[in-house]
Amino acid sequence: MEEFQHEELCRELPLFPLPRTVFLPGSTLPLHVFEERYRALVNHCLQGDRLMGVATLRPGFEESYDGSPELFPEVGVGQIVGHQPFPDGRSNIVLRFVTRVTIARELPTSEPFRIVEGLVLPADPAGLEPALAALRVLVLQVGTINPDAGEEARGLVGLPGMELPDALAPRLLESIDEQRAYLGAPRLVDRVAMVQDHLARFLLHGQTVGDA
Repeated sequence: MEEFQHEELCRELPLFPLPRTVFLPGSTLPLHVFEERYRALVNHCLQGDRLMGVATLRPGFEESYDGSPELFPEVGVGQIVGHQPFPDGRSNIVLRFVTRVTIARELPTSEPFRIVEGLVLPADPAGLEPALAALRVLVLQVGTINPDAGEEARGLVGLPGMELPDALAPRLLESIDEQRAYLGAPRLVDRVAMVQDHLARFLLHGQTVGDA
């Protein structure tokens, strides 16, 4: 799906808000859908472009969970690539990450789920190639600490472009704030730098990529 299509489709983006969850670039997200409003959300998406945003609820959401609790602005947008319905209306779905947006505003709707205007975040590629080259060297260095991790490290450095940092980010960025920063980073080199920083710490403490 081309970027201009993302921009058009995300102008009215249905949301699946979740606590303590950030939908990171390059990832897939399995979800069990049981609440009535999110059953309606899934049905709505399946009848259209299959896109939905996954937003992170701000702390304190419990007090207004049944309403419209506050959200962090960074949103990962996914496309439903797997759907397993159950007779009682529940379902399992799998989302594949397609783009990232920031919430411009929440839109009025008669639907039971929330809809926002999402602005697609551009990805500035300046300086990316040298940053990726340095990251690959670091991954190989970490892999030499433990011979068992060497094969995994060699496999990782073979990943093209942003697939390498995106593969490492879920394993290295443990806090919600770090994951949100990765999702919303204005430049691709900023995402690479976050992964490099964490790998350097593992290297310093003698841990392996597998320990991450």
